[in-house]
Amino acid sequence: MNRRDVLKFATAGSVAVALTPKAMLAKNLVQVEAIQRFQIGDVTVTAISDGFTQIPHDIFPAVDAALWNKMQAEAFLTPETYKTAINAFLLDDGKKVHLIDTGAKGFAPTVGHLQQRLAAAGYSPEKVDTIVVTHLHPDHIGGAQIDGAAAFPNAEMVVHQADYDFWTNADIRAGAPEAARPFFDTAVAAVSSYQDRLRLFTGEADILPGLTALPLPGHTPGHTGYALSSGQDTLLFWADIVHVPFLQFPDPSLTISFDVDQDQARATRNRVMDQVSTDRLMVAGAHLTFPGVGFVEKTGSGYAFHAAPWQYSNH
Repeated sequence: MNRRDVLKFATAGSVAVALTPKAMLAKNLVQVEAIQRFQIGDVTVTAISDGFTQIPHDIFPAVDAALWNKMQAEAFLTPETYKTAINAFLLDDGKKVHLIDTGAKGFAPTVGHLQQRLAAAGYSPEKVDTIVVTHLHPDHIGGAQIDGAAAFPNAEMVVHQADYDFWTNADIRAGAPEAARPFFDTAVAAVSSYQDRLRLFTGEADILPGLTALPLPGHTPGHTGYALSSGQDTLLFWADIVHVPFLQFPDPSLTISFDVDQDQARATRNRVMDQVSTDRLMVAGAHLTFPGVGFVEKTGSGYAFHAAPWQYSNH
């Protein structure tokens, strides 16, 4: 069927419609619980959607509305349908269960679903042995507490020393803009709930068997990626290297206002994208469209993201 045939078909009957992005967005869509399992060697990784939030164009210092809309259109998106994902990842090696980030809480009604989706995946909070924190922003550690207490009562919390030192520093908080101070408060509350089982580390470090911390500073001072290696497989959890895929893959120079050090964040993003595209390394991102797992391809002056294929079960 060529283009002319398609056009004839589309006008032949009243039931034929053009499937625009708006048309494909059901008004009251209800999905099954947003969890997806896949295998990295002997480790079962479960991607968990904590929800989504809307990000406006002016959160990017160098992006105006015209560029924002243009790049969305090129990615088959519209301002009405684009939503920024918030993902967490559960690792289960058959002996221990580890959670990379805990999702968000409070700042939007569309977030905070981690606990119900953990339950749907068959995990109670008590089964989580370790919370591995990429950085102490509220959309990554907001779910670490419930009603002022640890949401994961048996879990050790692992945090980079530089992030801990920055977000728990009262003097830095006092000098920060008023709008940024709740970030410090959320971080302090989260780590305080795990103070008797808090592990701090610096530099590259072996956090757990097969899981290595890789400093990715800039977004925050202790922003950290984690490389999971098992068997012949490797997966890099790169946290917030990318916040808005349609924008920052084509142009990795674009920073977000949440980057504590804009220049360092830009340099880190360029370095990581070059490395993972050259090495053909699978990545998992906190803000990549759920389930947030795939590969990065070098394309001219920028990059493209290719979602990882679905892993079918053997039965």
